[in-house]
Amino acid sequence: MSGQEEGGPPSNGLPLMPGSLQADLLDAIEAPAISVKKKHLLWQAGSEPSMLYMLQSGWAYTYQTRDGQPANVLDVFIPGDLMGIRDASLPRHTTTAAMLTEGTVSVLTKHQLQRLFEHSPALAMEIHTHAIRQQEVLTNRLVNVLGNDARCRIAHFIVEIYYRLKAVYRQIGRDFPFPLLQKHISLALGLTHVHVSRLLKELEGQGIIRKTRSHLEVLDMERLAEMANFPLEMAFGAGIGSSLHIQAATRGQAEPSA
Repeated sequence: MSGQEEGGPPSNGLPLMPGSLQADLLDAIEAPAISVKKKHLLWQAGSEPSMLYMLQSGWAYTYQTRDGQPANVLDVFIPGDLMGIRDASLPRHTTTAAMLTEGTVSVLTKHQLQRLFEHSPALAMEIHTHAIRQQEVLTNRLVNVLGNDARCRIAHFIVEIYYRLKAVYRQIGRDFPFPLLQKHISLALGLTHVHVSRLLKELEGQGIIRKTRSHLEVLDMERLAEMANFPLEMAFGAGIGSSLHIQAATRGQAEPSA
């Protein structure tokens, strides 16, 4: 990872509370926070997956390319996510990972991961569960894309992101960071930019959401969830969050900022 600058996390970063799984992981690997700029590449498709990254602040995403251009958006990472865990056992990365915003990350090498698994079985199990939850989010999104119309896809995607954030920041309101552009949404949901733009405007016109370039406000969660076929009572029990977030979520942390 080139072009990095070391330093502490910015004031809008994710606070790591003593005793949280995120803090325990960072203590175990003794990794300093590294500042990364927007659009910085964390890894590229075809490269060896020699490192994992704990996203302390900012947002990131993974994508596949076609003819040198992004073709599909897969993962959308929020503060607290462990990035690269699914590829750790593969010979090559299958995606490229880039920062959506500026942020801070801590780096975990595969050697450190191996030592962690040997000396801390409980934390190793949480990391394993985290990887499963990440895959579950992707699977749920694939089912959504294959089985629903465009309006339902977008509504489901917004609710998914909101409840993943809610799992980290229990006190977050309905106005939350959403730095994804229309091109990211279209590539994540198999839609055209024009279709995404039109549907977002329709949702705003119906008084369901309000979208700016970096934030999104849900004005009517019940209507949005109904449109998404998303049962709100299952939001925290269906794996929308991540296991590395659960303990931190119970401690009432501050809202994130993109």
